[in-house]
Amino acid sequence: MHRNLRLFYILLVVTAAAVLVREYGPDTQSEMDHVEASAFAIADTSTISKIFIADKDGFQALLERVPGQRYWSLNGNYLARKDAVDLLLKTFKRVKVQSPVALAELGTVNRLLAGRAKKVEIYQGEDSPSKVWYIGTANQSHTGTYMLLGDAEGNVADEPFVTHMEGFTGFLSTRFFTDEREWRYTGVFDYPGKSLGGVRVQHHETDVDYSLQVDSTGLLSLSGDKSAAIQWDGLRMVAAQKRDTLALQNHFNQFRKVHLETYNNHLSERALDSIKRVPPAFTLSAWNADSTKTSSIELLWKQPTMDTYDDDGNLNPWDGARMYARFKDEVVLVQTFVFDPLLTRPF
Repeated sequence: MHRNLRLFYILLVVTAAAVLVREYGPDTQSEMDHVEASAFAIADTSTISKIFIADKDGFQALLERVPGQRYWSLNGNYLARKDAVDLLLKTFKRVKVQSPVALAELGTVNRLLAGRAKKVEIYQGEDSPSKVWYIGTANQSHTGTYMLLGDAEGNVADEPFVTHMEGFTGFLSTRFFTDEREWRYTGVFDYPGKSLGGVRVQHHETDVDYSLQVDSTGLLSLSGDKSAAIQWDGLRMVAAQKRDTLALQNHFNQFRKVHLETYNNHLSERALDSIKRVPPAFTLSAWNADSTKTSSIELLWKQPTMDTYDDDGNLNPWDGARMYARFKDEVVLVQTFVFDPLLTRPF
């Protein structure tokens, strides 16, 4: 609360100063690229080591670069979504000032910044941030975002600006979210290249239960499912019963990179407690060649949010777009579009 009041009073002074500059000072429009107050962009984003985002509701997200790793860390506990981090870095590099805030809107914009702005601290290897952004709402045309530049000492620039990114129509504030669940890396199976060693698919409501595994020579084998095992060395079938080897190989490769949709399951505590005890409909597992990295996920049916029908006109008993899943002791949401191919038996 005290921080909000402090920023509010600072912005009142900033508003008065900006009015005086606009009325009696030199024209700043032609010199906008040279005004320190508009120096939002960071030319070399590879030097950014840490990003801290905080909103006025008390939510925070701390993103830190981990040397030599593909993913940044989130709040010191999780991996962060690479796509979301990359989007921030792209924004830091390409953000530009679209225009000054109109004089008639300056007071209103400053009040909105003081009351609802997100604070973004950008670190470049030092203990103190090199830049601090205060990100407000979109402008009336929704083509720009009100932003104010600050420093590590809590000082703010003389006036806010309307910012945008060339080649992008819209506002930038939604990129700077603070919900930890939305920031978390969503990978379920992540086995790049040839690192995937084997997979297992279990349909608990039927007798389907099979595994596909690659041995040290690259030989792919199918086992389980109450059917004859087969082997395929890439050139020939080694089995009593012929199988579609290309379909098996494609099915196996689909497990290399699989993501859940979100950790935000939208469940009440009561519903969450209940679903933790429901038997799974399916279990999917994957591991690398020496079984040092294993992953598994249990899929559960989800009640539909609206009535849908199958090809025969029958009412579908379950949600056709999403399922619940238990993953690493958490209940998450997954998309059937992503997981249906993994559940479809290729033989």
